[in-house]
Amino acid sequence: MTFLHSTISNFARKTAKFLAVATCAGGLLSASLPAYAGPLTGTYTLSPSQIETGFSVRVLGRGPVTGAFTKVSGKMVLDQKRPEKSRVEVTVDLSSVTTNNNKVTGFLKSSAMFDVAKHPIAKFQSTRVRITGQNTAEVDGVLVMRGKQKRTTLSVTINPNSKGRVAFEVSGAFFRSLYGMDAGLPIYADRVNLNIKGTGRRS
Repeated sequence: MTFLHSTISNFARKTAKFLAVATCAGGLLSASLPAYAGPLTGTYTLSPSQIETGFSVRVLGRGPVTGAFTKVSGKMVLDQKRPEKSRVEVTVDLSSVTTNNNKVTGFLKSSAMFDVAKHPIAKFQSTRVRITGQNTAEVDGVLVMRGKQKRTTLSVTINPNSKGRVAFEVSGAFFRSLYGMDAGLPIYADRVNLNIKGTGRRS
């Protein structure tokens, strides 16, 4: 075997080996891409029957006022590969507010508070999502209520539930005086605490 023939044979063997390794790596890479996108990535519908939205307001000298909104809906778009692309939109029917006291419920619906006759809907739309843990994030957004827009931040925990669904829990607060709801201050606190639990279904 000549030197030239030997060199060409060695080059051919190395090239074939390189191509085999490259093909294998390419297969592994393409197989890993869906996993890298993350099991939570997708668009999820938030329906009223799958959401519990509670709130509480501290009262000076006695227990807090607590209640809930029974008609809350929205959408979550989750992107684990690019979290900054995730977003949340939520709509709250304020006329669905309920407490354990009919007088308090009526007062919350009145013009002094939510004014549901003129402003029946509140909306939250995210502006930025910041990942804070393996399944937690802080969501900055704008809460629109009584015709006013104010920024607020929510803390969110999300976990896979079953196929096509995610469980979530949200905590946060807003200051009612910023929306013109200052009746009862300071006996009834300005800060309204929120706690939301539910399940989103992949669209």
